[in-house]
Amino acid sequence: MVKILAFLLFLSFCYLQVLNPYYVDIKSIVYKDYIWTMNINKQHEQNLQSNNPDIVNATVRFEVLDKRVLHFKLFDKLKTRWEAPVLNPLPGADYKKVLMNTMGLTFTGQPFGFEISDPLSEEVFVSAMEYDNCSLNFTDKFIEFGLWFPAKSIFGLGERVTPDFKLCDGGEKCTYTIFSKDAQSPLDDGSHPGGKNMYGHQPFYLVHLLGNDLLGDKFVGVLFMNSNAQDVIIERTFASINVYHKTVGGIIDFYFFYPETPENVLKKYHSLVGRPYLPPFWALGYHQSRYGWKNLETVKKVVEKFDEEDIPLDAIWADVDYMDNYTDFTVDPVKYKGLPEFVDELHTKSMKWVPILGPGLRRNLSDTYYKSWVSQKALIQSARTKQELVGKGLADLVSFPDWLHPEATKLWHEGLSSLYAKVKFDGIWLDMNEVTNLCDGEIIVKKTASDPHDPTEFDQLPYTPGNVNLSKKAISLTGYHKAAKPEDEEFLKEFNLHSMWSIYEAEATHKYFEETKRRPFVLTRASFIGSGMFASKLLGDNFSKWEYLRYSIGGLYNFQMFGMPLVGADVCGFLGDADEELCMRWMQLGAFYPLTRNHNDANAKDQEPYRWPKVARASRNAIRQKYSILRYYYTKLFEVSANGGSVVRPLFFECPKDPKAHRKRNETFMIGPALMVAPVLTPKTSIVSPYFTNEDWFDLFSKKKIMEYYKHAIEGAIINITTDDYVSVFLKGGNIVPFQDATKAKIRRLDTLQYLPMEIVIAPDHNGTAKGNFIVDSQSSTNPLATKEYVNVEMEFLRKNLTLTVKNEGEYRACLLYTSPSPRDSCASRMPSSACKKKKKKK
Repeated sequence: MVKILAFLLFLSFCYLQVLNPYYVDIKSIVYKDYIWTMNINKQHEQNLQSNNPDIVNATVRFEVLDKRVLHFKLFDKLKTRWEAPVLNPLPGADYKKVLMNTMGLTFTGQPFGFEISDPLSEEVFVSAMEYDNCSLNFTDKFIEFGLWFPAKSIFGLGERVTPDFKLCDGGEKCTYTIFSKDAQSPLDDGSHPGGKNMYGHQPFYLVHLLGNDLLGDKFVGVLFMNSNAQDVIIERTFASINVYHKTVGGIIDFYFFYPETPENVLKKYHSLVGRPYLPPFWALGYHQSRYGWKNLETVKKVVEKFDEEDIPLDAIWADVDYMDNYTDFTVDPVKYKGLPEFVDELHTKSMKWVPILGPGLRRNLSDTYYKSWVSQKALIQSARTKQELVGKGLADLVSFPDWLHPEATKLWHEGLSSLYAKVKFDGIWLDMNEVTNLCDGEIIVKKTASDPHDPTEFDQLPYTPGNVNLSKKAISLTGYHKAAKPEDEEFLKEFNLHSMWSIYEAEATHKYFEETKRRPFVLTRASFIGSGMFASKLLGDNFSKWEYLRYSIGGLYNFQMFGMPLVGADVCGFLGDADEELCMRWMQLGAFYPLTRNHNDANAKDQEPYRWPKVARASRNAIRQKYSILRYYYTKLFEVSANGGSVVRPLFFECPKDPKAHRKRNETFMIGPALMVAPVLTPKTSIVSPYFTNEDWFDLFSKKKIMEYYKHAIEGAIINITTDDYVSVFLKGGNIVPFQDATKAKIRRLDTLQYLPMEIVIAPDHNGTAKGNFIVDSQSSTNPLATKEYVNVEMEFLRKNLTLTVKNEGEYRACLLYTSPSPRDSCASRMPSSACKKKKKKK
């Protein structure tokens, strides 16, 4: 259907004023197989720079992916351009084709534009109309596309550190740059011209739509599927948000996720780009790291002190100190002599060891391993020398794997195998994989005086996102990758692929664990759309300051949206010196991150939690508090791996129409739908003031009722609660959670939980009902979801009776015994931990 609409107010922030917009060629409109296609043309070409020709003839494509997901593409009709791929979407993606005329799509032809309304409400939720002649620009090296939303709040667009989870909060116009870059956590408030982007490239966002009473309960998801450097300009008015995407390459490629709850939108999004992988259970424990452990004896003393101070410890991480001259897959034979035996001893004590790997392979032409990469031409190639591109690493010249080369993954696995033969690692930490280069562009090894820098097509772009040289601390944008087909060669340059390097590295590393029959545990600093399929996320180099403690909560939220639920910040801060109070409060907060790792810089003071008595005591308690709920925490991770969605979320995800829940979004956080954590986030206080929605709420550890539902109220209440050595954790009425009292048992290793009795904590709602579940799986399986080696125990409390239903689809069995006393306000049923066996098939 084609409909010419009247007038729509659409404010704009244009880079290039479009004097002759696109018009639809009516005769070209075709509808076939749930897809609309049409050609759009300009009447004449604009007079632009010679290296940035206007694209006069384009094609538009609307595709229905399911009844709540619409895909929109706009691309050059005459010439093929680079398109960023959606990597390996899950084969189980539950998209069902539906008729286009049920999708609420209306487009105009004179000039081209469109808007989408929700078929359920018939209200427009996004518009891309070109009445002002500037919402669409499409040239060779500058693309601009504008969208309008009836909304007040927008979230996402990673990676960055923001003062608040909400973007452009308090400002009328903000600029956010997206392009993977090594940056030490600059605070990004959106002030123009941007350029405060960090490690990840995540052009996805949620928009909270307005309702009849200003705050609605529906969110829209938007993915701009583009891997090139880009800016996103946000303009806010009282009742609308305008979003302008500006990029320097690729095509216009959007996925629109129709209005639903934020959880449902995220589930749809993750089913498109790939649902998160399932990490091992031990990944949820406490991890200690440090850049600057100069020798193995230092590390041994750290482990000894944890045991002496009775502080739980599950994993030791190794920064580059363990390497021989900062060379990947090596161990320093002097400073770290005896490392294999030490790691074996860690394993006997149920602890793990996770080493770092850098992005560059040390350029050593006498090294057999490096020469194998060179001989296969499996390294990124220089457009200038026609040989491997050379950059700068921590100690020497390096070259970088070309993950598109068919031999690259095999060679990477050979390196990992050689390291594992030396020392039995349990996970891999991929660092500086934006990819970071400690020089700008490349180093010409045999440079002569008559070999000046050749100007490239990317040196003078018509628009530079962030107003920062894109080659700064990065590989030369002219570096090129192996093409499977000759016609693809012009596209496979760093200009297009830079931000995707990390996901290819994560995928190769993930596959190594699968091929060696071990559950993958891969940590990455950089990320791209869909990285959660292969890796978990470190939030990077933060600062030992109170504000960065608070900012970290927004970082957790963002990467739940981006599909990387196992995420955490460097506890106590990486850069600078943490004092006792800051580190104590950060250990309490960080203990409840999905990924809990204390890590800091070589130039900073020691900050292991045993360094201060108060920090030691608080850490002991907080880590064991997390241990106590790990069955629940792991269940949420398992469910997100199966279905998508978030593990950690802001309270307003549960109650989007409650304005007070929005105001407290960075002061508390939910773990799943049942638990709310309220840490101390400011100095010189032991009081927290969480907001409780109008429901029954209980203190999880004392079992006391904190808040009671009031049927005549809509909003809840803020309640001041004194806390010090323990973290306040609250259970919302209507939920049942598994609980193991690790504090009472004083356990020091996460694996001890398998011997600890399990309780079922029931928190009835005002109707006297509650539901919950927990999942037990085979930790020896690399992917228990695929092999169906798990059981799901569903729990329902109704009319003072507790019913447990054990479900599984495979042969895996869990033997469970339980008793249930009569609950009052809140109660606990006790059961022994599961004894899980694989049932043998009958012959």
